[in-house]
Amino acid sequence: MADGDLDQGDFDIAFAFTRPTAAAYRNAAGAIVLAGADAPRFDHLGDGTARGLLVEPGLQLGQADRVRLDPLMLPEDLLAGRVTILHALDQGAGLVRRAWYSENAKATIDACLSIAGHHQEIGVIAGFRVRQGGRFEPGFVRYRRLSWSLTRILAANAGAALADDDGHPLIGA
Repeated sequence: MADGDLDQGDFDIAFAFTRPTAAAYRNAAGAIVLAGADAPRFDHLGDGTARGLLVEPGLQLGQADRVRLDPLMLPEDLLAGRVTILHALDQGAGLVRRAWYSENAKATIDACLSIAGHHQEIGVIAGFRVRQGGRFEPGFVRYRRLSWSLTRILAANAGAALADDDGHPLIGA
């Protein structure tokens, strides 16, 4: 999500995708088609509007869609340093933009992409983006004029996010 942005056409370069069975999705023409085993599904609405990468758990154990980032796609400073992961996902109730602080970009990206739903964007930015919002709420970060909600994973007392001395919520991988 910067000068090195990738799009759907670059998916095979940046990610490994596996699924042991064929599965249905709606293509850009609005037709329901089958993707073969190990083929990602970039789902659309009936009018052709893109919904994103479709990830589902599968009908039986072991049939889930699995997406893994190729670690060679990230510079070494992003693999081993503090990063902010940005992830836009629709699980059926509309698009949600989340931000995660992490010290393991690959593990966090892989974990985000294991969530069932339609993945529209995922990106990594060096460093922890400045947290915005009230002191006793998880808050949000801003990137490219968009707000990305910091996810509340660790919480205490009245649901306030635990934070370090700088106010960064203690979240992520």
